[in-house]
Parts: sequence; structure tokens; C-alpha cells
Amino acid sequence: MKNTSCLTVLAVLLVFPVLIHAQSLRVAQLENQLISASGPTRAQVMISLSEAYFEEGQAEKAEDMAEDAADFSKKIKQPALRAIALNREGKAMVAQGKRKAAGRFEESLEILNRTNGADKGLMLDNLQRMRGLALASGRQKELLAIDERIAYLSGNGPSTPPAAPEMPVTRMELRQELLSLKKELATKSGSLAQNEAKLMEQSQRLQAELEAREAQISKMSAEQVRTEMMYMQQRMMLDSVLYLASMDSMAVSNAQLALGEANAHRNALLMGIIGALILAGGALFSYFKARQSARLLAEKNNVIRQEQERSENLLLNILPSLVANELKQKGRTDARFFEDVSVLFADFVGFSGIAEKVSPQQLVSELDACFQAFDEIIARYGLEKIKTIGDCYMCAGGVPDDQPEHLKKMVLAAREMQQWLFDWNETRVKQGLPRYDARIGIHRGPVVAGVVGSKKFAFDIWGDTVNIAARIEQAGEGGKINMSGDAYAVLQHDFSCQYRGKIPVKNRGEIDMYYVLN
Repeated sequence: MKNTSCLTVLAVLLVFPVLIHAQSLRVAQLENQLISASGPTRAQVMISLSEAYFEEGQAEKAEDMAEDAADFSKKIKQPALRAIALNREGKAMVAQGKRKAAGRFEESLEILNRTNGADKGLMLDNLQRMRGLALASGRQKELLAIDERIAYLSGNGPSTPPAAPEMPVTRMELRQELLSLKKELATKSGSLAQNEAKLMEQSQRLQAELEAREAQISKMSAEQVRTEMMYMQQRMMLDSVLYLASMDSMAVSNAQLALGEANAHRNALLMGIIGALILAGGALFSYFKARQSARLLAEKNNVIRQEQERSENLLLNILPSLVANELKQKGRTDARFFEDVSVLFADFVGFSGIAEKVSPQQLVSELDACFQAFDEIIARYGLEKIKTIGDCYMCAGGVPDDQPEHLKKMVLAAREMQQWLFDWNETRVKQGLPRYDARIGIHRGPVVAGVVGSKKFAFDIWGDTVNIAARIEQAGEGGKINMSGDAYAVLQHDFSCQYRGKIPVKNRGEIDMYYVLN
């Protein structure tokens, strides 16, 4: 038994990190999906990400993500997704002990009722969450109403839906109650005024009786007068006692009214202070929430901007800027005809022999060094690299942008490429390494240019001009620049050239060729 318990604990310890890693991997996958998602799919991914945060124990992040999902669902008019997002936000708030969680479940339930949602499971989950909160707060009346709604949805209650539970007393109801108290106070003040009027009337009546008595006294004998005076004194003493008792009672009533008014004023002031504190707390919470949302939005926008810049840089590394812009705007590119384009081919002499003497890693490294130097040279002259095939390097001028004197720039770039190879080879020879001597061929003429492929875009050019340029490169020698007669006709006044005569070219007959002299 003890061995079994040990094995169980060991299995838990081994599986728990795997589960945590799997959960973290799921969060990372959902965050990556959220970058490119849009529409209802984006709202669903946000809800799933909120659930993943909640399962990881990050309740605050789960609440923020669920709130963003609810707002986004409302923006794209998806009430069903908004109801789910509000439910997840309420769960995250309950996990943090926040008091307004019941409002999220109630709002989710109202959306489902309003849209005649068929998701009874979500409705029951909202009611169960509200029941737990009502039970924890001791709100028995609200608890009974929620139980009736749960019984109705479960099919165990009445055939008609019960009314929703009463919500807590609002500020407007408190104001109405305060107005009714003030009216009652005014009524009591009016009754006091009536009592004072009655006392005044009674005093006037007693004065009239006293005057009548004095008239009778004048007609009485001395003994009668004395008897009457004693009676009058006793009557006056009794009236005085009654009057003082009435005055005391009125003073007590006034004191009670003043105390009630002071209590009402104190309660109103206390309610005002509490309301002001609630408003201030809400404003402060909204401020920090807005700052947090702004920070998260800025971080997301920064990530999106970085991804956009990276994608654009990658696209510009593959395609010319003009073609890349057309591809982004139209989603495709149209092939174009260019009447005058210069084409250069460069190929290394004896490359197969070099490949046999060095390791594959060294061969690729040396070839990469050459092609990087060629890239920098043609970039300075505004030429466009087309592609590399093995040890063959191809570039063009005048495409896709029409450049003045692109053929002259092509010859200048070819001379710099040969000069760079000459300097590089001198260092390599001293180190006992093989030489890289390149044949370079240049031709000019019309081509068709465009983008091919749907998965891996490639900008390329086609036509007889390209084929002839390749044949001219093959007819050259290592370390020299071989140029066609068509190119020489344009550049004969710009460079010193050596005429080689008519050289036979495969499938093209004989072509005039010239070596460019340094």
C-alpha cells in the first residue's frame, strides 16, 4: 500500500510539469493566432485565450481578455459570442473576489433571452454563478427567484418563465424615499402649527371668561367675592398646569421633530459622501483600467507594426519595390514588356574542380562571400538582381524601373565585380586557396518581366535577350567582360573594347563580340 502511494505521488510529480508546459504552449499558440485573426474568429480566439489564462491561474489577464472579447463581439454585432465572453469575464471576477461579477452573468443572461439563444447550458451556468453569489451574500429573496428560473430552464418548474430577481435598491429609489420623509416632516410641522392655534384660541376664551367673571364679581358680596376669588385662583392654577403641560408636550414634539430632521440630514449627508466615494472609486478604477487597456493596445499595435515591417522587408528582399507595391495593392502582378533591358550573366570557371578540393561548408561560405559582394556592387548602380543558379549570377538593368544609361552602369558594375575578384584572389593565392575567376557576359534587348509562383514569389525575365546573354557569357574567358555587338553599338564611345570577330553561338548563328578593356 505504501509503495502504491509513493508511485501515485511520483506520477503526479511527473505529469504536473507536462500539463503546465502543455497549457503554456496552448496560451502561446492562441496568442499567435490572435495576431492574424479577424471577425468572429478573432472573438472566439480571444474567448479561448481568456479560458487558457483562467486555467493557468491568471484571473486578472483572463478578465481583461474576456472584457476585450465582449467589447469586440459587440462591435461586430455577435451577441452570442458577447454572451459567452461576459460569462468568462464574470468567472474571472469571481476568482478575484470582485463584487460586480453578478452584473456580468445577468447581462449575459439578458442577451441570451433577448436573442432567443438556444444555449441553455450557458444560461444555466450564468444562473448557477448568480445563485452562488446570492447564497454567499445571504440574499434569500433573490436566491428563491434564481432557483425558480433554474427549475424552469431544467424543465422541473412552471410552464411560464418566472420573473427576474429584484436588483439591489438604486440611487433613484433612495432619493424618492428621502422626498417622502421630507413630506412627512412638513406634515408634522403643520400639525404643530394647528396645535399652537388651538392654544391661542383657548387663551382668548379664558380671557373672555375672566372678564365675564369680573363683571359678576362687581355684583357679588364680599363673601361671595372671596369664595369666587379662591375658586378662580384654583381654576387659574389648574389652567396654568394644563398650559405648562401642553407647552412641555409641544417642546418635546419640537425636539423630536428637530432630532428626526437632524438624523435625516445626517443620513442624506452620509449617503452623499458614500455616493461621492463610490463615484470617485469608479472613476479611479476606470482611469487605471483605461491606462491598462491603452498599454495593452499599444503593445499589441507595436507587435503588429513590427510584424508588418518584417513582412515588408522580407517581401522587398524577394521582389523589386515597384512589383511588391503592386502585389500588396492588387494581390497579383501583371507581366510587362520592356523594350530595352541590359542583362548580365557571371559564372565561375572550373567551379566543379573547386568544389572537389574544399568542404561543402567552405564552398558555400566562399560562394556566399562572392555573391554578397556582387549584391552590394549592383545595388550602388541601381541594378536589379534576378537570381542565382548554382555558381551563376544574373542581374538586369532598366527593369522594372526605366533607368537612364542602365547599360553603361551594367558595364561599370561588371568591371568592379572583376576588380573585387582580382583583389580577393591575390589574398587567397597567398594562403594556398583555389582562385575564383569569373566569366561575365552582357547583352541588351527586349524582355518580358513578371512574378511567377503562388507559394514562393520569384521575379524573373524571359526572352531571346536572356538566352543570348547566357551564350555570350559562355563564349567569354575567366577574368574578362564579353559584350555583344548590340551592346557595343550603344557604348562604343564610352569604353575601350577589343573586337573578337563573329563568334558562333549555339542555336543563334554567329554574333559580333567585344572584350571590355580595363
